[in-house]
Amino acid sequence: MVLLRLLADILLYLTFALLVYWFFINDITALWIAIGSGIISALLFMYTADINRSRRHRHSEPSGIWDWFNFIDIIEIPLRLLWWLFSNIWRIFD
Repeated sequence: MVLLRLLADILLYLTFALLVYWFFINDITALWIAIGSGIISALLFMYTADINRSRRHRHSEPSGIWDWFNFIDIIEIPLRLLWWLFSNIWRIFD
């Protein structure tokens, strides 16, 4: 499940990058790939959120499909990369 969530994150970042690329270059192929990867990313997010919910609440009542606390990891990967870059920046000037 972790790999599915990581794949969903990567597809979401690809979607944003392709939309920016399409905005500046006007390549329709990039737009179609962005739409496809965005849809696949959304489906993977819904699927993994459903798996998490079913594991946590086996016998409780179902809640809404969007559990916003699960979507915090969308920004987790870039923030970890930025933290790593800023914590190791002193090595550049050594």
